[in-house]
Amino acid sequence: MTTIYRRSLLAATALGLAIGLLAPGATPAVAQEKVTLRLGHDQVTGHTYQRTTLQFAKRIAEETNNEVTIRVMPGAQLGTETGMLDGLKSGNINLSVSTTANASSFIKKYGILSVSYLFTDEKHFARVLNDPQFLKMFDDMTAEAKPGFRRAGLITPGARHYYSNKGPVASIDDLKQIKMRVMASPVESKVWSALGTSPLAIPFGELYTGMQTGLVQAAENSPGSYGLNKHYEVASYFSLTGHQWPISGIFISDITWNKLSDKHKAAFTKVAGEISAFAVKDAVESDAQVLADMQTKNGVKVNKVDTAPFVAKLSALQDEVAKDLGTTEMLARIRALK
Repeated sequence: MTTIYRRSLLAATALGLAIGLLAPGATPAVAQEKVTLRLGHDQVTGHTYQRTTLQFAKRIAEETNNEVTIRVMPGAQLGTETGMLDGLKSGNINLSVSTTANASSFIKKYGILSVSYLFTDEKHFARVLNDPQFLKMFDDMTAEAKPGFRRAGLITPGARHYYSNKGPVASIDDLKQIKMRVMASPVESKVWSALGTSPLAIPFGELYTGMQTGLVQAAENSPGSYGLNKHYEVASYFSLTGHQWPISGIFISDITWNKLSDKHKAAFTKVAGEISAFAVKDAVESDAQVLADMQTKNGVKVNKVDTAPFVAKLSALQDEVAKDLGTTEMLARIRALK
């Protein structure tokens, strides 16, 4: 008997003994396969999206004992928000961040979340993001639309305000005939039309040039998105309308999700339940600092706005949109959590 043959025979015998020691029907333990996933967002690295997605990646690594690694790809490296959502459908992208406004082109019912003044303040907003009933409604409307992706967490880019190169907004009358950039949601256009502007949906990455060329004269976003992308260079008036606390999803491709082990899925579910608290706190704190810096360092002219007339103008629109989209139950739940 040759040496090589004897070694093979011994190895086979040892394996057979090991398998024989297993309980009936059991299989030998196999090391968990390591997974690397890409997560894209369209903001610069100083934005709250970057810190929040890095925290998300860190917690996933901790909960999976470093078996799942998430590479965060900022600055629209993987495309626009809607482009990345298309990538999730095909499985070419694993995870991405998108506002529900932009995602409403895939899940129409998300449009209810684009109606202004749904949330009274950050505390109300945080309660909604952590409410089991709201989350079930959100997941159900996502599943109903079958977009090819699902929620892996709900976060925010921070409260949105109006900014322009035409001057400050003190009243609704100041908005008449303003060429206004809006996100890719029919509801966004409906809101800003109701306030008197001429809305135009263009990708965020094209907004700076659009303001330069006069394609649009105004836009709305969080202080972080406005300041960190240097939009103050083309629009130096920032009016604190506080019209929207936007919800953004960290969405995961169904194709990616279905490849994850049950253990890894459980880790994603756990982290999804905690990431919103980090996101809201980070957005509030970082936006306050950016707003202060812009005034002292960049000459931004910030003005407070009496929002009561805006709220009154748009309150009926909330019910109208909810009825049209079949989301009256979600609207009622949001209001109940005030």
